[in-house]
Amino acid sequence: MSPREFLRQCAIIFFIITTCICLATAAAGPVLLPGLELGFDAFYTPLIGGGIATLPAFILYSRKELSTRQAIIRRLLHLAAIEAIFILLNRFGGQALGLGETIGLAGAVFAVYAAVNVFSWLLISREARKINAALKSFQGRG
Repeated sequence: MSPREFLRQCAIIFFIITTCICLATAAAGPVLLPGLELGFDAFYTPLIGGGIATLPAFILYSRKELSTRQAIIRRLLHLAAIEAIFILLNRFGGQALGLGETIGLAGAVFAVYAAVNVFSWLLISREARKINAALKSFQGRG
């Protein structure tokens, strides 16, 4: 993958992550913190979270095609890095997370990570189908 294509992919992933963070916050927020009222500054939280979650994407970058095993290992390292970043940010940011809260945060990060990967895969699959259809069309003309 070229550096330009990688950056394009990171931008797409950023917006998918941000959307998934918004959905997760909207679903879990009223349950976990029912009386909390937020100001307009709360709109920055998903953007900051999306930016932070996009940073470890360099783990996934490779100029050559990876084997299935290499790709899985990189995905696991990527997930572990994102989990560690968010848990440590909450710890050092003044949130006294107990074991249950840490597990809940890790579960939420994993759910967002899984959703982002599914949406990304769907977008890539759709693009591949379009390319294959165009190739078939060109082969039919020749």
